[in-house]
Amino acid sequence: MQAGRRTGKNVPHKVLRYFPLAPRLKRLFATSKTAKLMRWHQSGKSTDDNVMRHPVDGRAWKDFDSKHTEFADDVRNVRLGLAANGFNPFNNMSISYSMWPVVLTTYNLPPWLCMKPEYLMLSLLIPGPQFPGKDMDVFLRPLIEELNELWENGIDTRDASNDRKVFKMRAALLWTVNDFPARSSLSGWSGQGYKACPTCNENTPSMRVIGKTAYFGHRRFLPSTHRWRSNLDFDGRTDRKRPPRRFSSVDIMDQLRRVKTTIPGKHPNYGGVKRKRGDDELNWRKKSIFYELPYWAEIELKHNLDVMHIEKNICDSLLGTLMGDPHKSKDTDNARRDLQNLGIRSELHLYEDGNKLMKPAAEYTFSEANRRKFCRFVRSVKFPDGFAANLWKNVAQNDSRIVGLKSHDCHVIMQRLLPVGCRSLVNKTISSTIIELCTFFNQLCARTVNVTDMVKAQDQLVIILCKLERIFPPAFFDIMIHLVLHLPEEAILGGPVFMRWMYPFERYLKRLKDYVRNAAKPEGSISEGYVVDEALTFCSRYFDDIETRFNRPDRNDDGIHRTRRLFVFESQCKPMGK
Repeated sequence: MQAGRRTGKNVPHKVLRYFPLAPRLKRLFATSKTAKLMRWHQSGKSTDDNVMRHPVDGRAWKDFDSKHTEFADDVRNVRLGLAANGFNPFNNMSISYSMWPVVLTTYNLPPWLCMKPEYLMLSLLIPGPQFPGKDMDVFLRPLIEELNELWENGIDTRDASNDRKVFKMRAALLWTVNDFPARSSLSGWSGQGYKACPTCNENTPSMRVIGKTAYFGHRRFLPSTHRWRSNLDFDGRTDRKRPPRRFSSVDIMDQLRRVKTTIPGKHPNYGGVKRKRGDDELNWRKKSIFYELPYWAEIELKHNLDVMHIEKNICDSLLGTLMGDPHKSKDTDNARRDLQNLGIRSELHLYEDGNKLMKPAAEYTFSEANRRKFCRFVRSVKFPDGFAANLWKNVAQNDSRIVGLKSHDCHVIMQRLLPVGCRSLVNKTISSTIIELCTFFNQLCARTVNVTDMVKAQDQLVIILCKLERIFPPAFFDIMIHLVLHLPEEAILGGPVFMRWMYPFERYLKRLKDYVRNAAKPEGSISEGYVVDEALTFCSRYFDDIETRFNRPDRNDDGIHRTRRLFVFESQCKPMGK
């Protein structure tokens, strides 16, 4: 043995846990029940071209089938969606740890099943403790290789619903579902800076205000003859800019050819050196690994904008500003200085009173009395069981603030409470604009989406955003406010939102978190727990005479209890008490 040479076993710095996809897809065809359900997207799709209740009714699915007819001919070929999100596996949130599971869902299934946790498949478990960032593609490599194999060659699969005959099953990835920061890591388009919008691309409407970038200037989406184009109340200038053009797949590929190839890694010798992007690279940081899939460049909807996080961020901004919350309000001193710099809304400018700097009250902020009225209104609302959390717990004891709202709490407030609660507390111009925005989210999140409604909403949202620009200061308009403009178009492409947002995947992370038994090895605990749970789930599909997760009654299952002889006295509900 040479002197000075290290001995012993080498310990890897990180261990990536990969769960092969093909065996689990074959397992869906192993039982007759699930094998029949894998054909639902063909037999259950909407017969009305104007109504969408499943991604199969969206334009992106139809466009994919028209370009890949050989794949579409066999309805058993699998369409997949991918979601990736980071979470802290420990109950102690003071510990900084970010683990990234990559989860797949099968869109062949009916809409009431494909987002159930029993049908979500954990594919990758990217270890912590740091966010992978630009190195995400390194960890996605085994999944992309298997997806390429499933697309090009397929795999022999036995169909239990067709006399157990063997067929060649193929699979394709339709899109990804992520929050906006994770979307930037997967797509390669940076969600920061003047060109943060991935749809508007290089024509993103933005401006610099004190301390931040505001995505302000939605008049450019109006018709060129609209009277608001010449109005100086927005930013002190007229707007004659043309709307951003639509970028085709060919345009995107031309942009990606100009992006320099970077080496992944954090070490200075292996890609870790920060570099400044060239002007011709726009906001592209890299060419995503998904472009190694032969069909990816032609997909119309590659990365979904997550409605869950967009709605929560808008709710936080609206509520914080309306309530005058010092921590969440967008109506800051710098926001007032922005108005002064633009030379608009002089009644809101800061002024000095002796040695004090005074901030005039704005129309879009509740008075102290109205703030208490709104808090008492939220505290008094009663919801059906399971509809929403107890929101009265989020109202401060002195009825002055609403704190600690979760994503679903914001979902309920935006669509149910805020349109009603703000009507009598602010003037009609402000309340009607907020109500129109909340009505759009209610329409967008419906189980069945109407194409005509989404086309109309596209034009209405431009008007709504322009109204908001006349009400709130430019600092109010972060990227989440702007992204609302593109949600109707994505609904037309992808179908109903409830199958393309993060709610089911966020709930699934809670299940993975419950698997952690050894805090020293969280990834290993999750892997072992998931494999056991997956085996039990598959076995339970064969048990009909005992209670399993597939035949367990609902929590509020009433059933029919026939206790009367005359049908007019029969009760359709479960009796309570003796």
